[in-house]
Amino acid sequence: MSMYFYAVTHYLSHLRTSASSADKISASKLLLVASTLLCSTALAAPPITAVAFTPDYSAVVVGSQAGLELKSWPALEHLSNFPTELINIHDLAFSPDGKLLATAGGVPAEYGTIELYRWPERTLLRRIDVHDDLVYSIAWRSDSRQFGAASADQRVSLHDVAMQTAVRQLDGHSRGVLATVYLSDDQLLTAGVDATIRLWDTAASMPLRTFTNHTRPVHDLALRPGTGDAPPMVASCSDDRTIRFWQPTIGRLVRFARLDSAPLAIAWTANGKTLWAACHDGQLRAINPDDATVEHDLPALTGPAYCVAVAPDGTLLVAGTDGQLRRTLPDK
Repeated sequence: MSMYFYAVTHYLSHLRTSASSADKISASKLLLVASTLLCSTALAAPPITAVAFTPDYSAVVVGSQAGLELKSWPALEHLSNFPTELINIHDLAFSPDGKLLATAGGVPAEYGTIELYRWPERTLLRRIDVHDDLVYSIAWRSDSRQFGAASADQRVSLHDVAMQTAVRQLDGHSRGVLATVYLSDDQLLTAGVDATIRLWDTAASMPLRTFTNHTRPVHDLALRPGTGDAPPMVASCSDDRTIRFWQPTIGRLVRFARLDSAPLAIAWTANGKTLWAACHDGQLRAINPDDATVEHDLPALTGPAYCVAVAPDGTLLVAGTDGQLRRTLPDK
């Protein structure tokens, strides 16, 4: 049941950029039916759509349609809930200095919201409503003074922490934007439903490059740690069942891997030697970025896995449909 509701909310969100008014009305009716069924039957927990380790790795923040929950790590025992007005939560991102937590979500085809919390106090600093559809992804700049927000309304907003509203806006995607990551303080990478990846000069709010190699929506982007003086490397994952490795600043697609199931989220190990992908079939797959081989294929969940995170010791946290949340340590 929760999987049906989750699918309908995504369908409605994507319709706003590509469908007729009649189709949007039909989708709204579907969403109402899904919500009614979900409330009346309670057959399963809602899907977990966002996870993040706390800065000290002592706990995990979990986001879903049930709200925000803090769980212990590694035991994954309930610690507390904290209040949020977000109905759908799609991303959780701590600032690099560990002092702020940004949560992202909203209501499909109506509004997108960012909530900014002081950490570890968990006090709400402000709610930011600048988008007309769900906010799917948050990316922090390395100095923790600015973050970018990617939305299904086709826009990316840039926010100064000290200000109440967006300071700049990036327009260029033809459909919803699902992922974003900073490469440097003045370069941002975005990707989305239009199957493109775009590199931006954030200071000038101008596009620098557009990559069109993917053939279906791109769900996630992840910056490889530890590249040193080499051009930054970024991994992308798409409904076309590929993981692609890029050096965006020099316009290079380095290599790609094709998987047996569509990857929905990706995360690097701390040393940058392995990329883990959470896939639609519930499996976790480990990809070697140096030759694009799949080195591990681990059963994780029953049904789609929507998010994955990697602890410093290599332990994996994976979450997805029906409220499933699992900890696993892959074989060395």
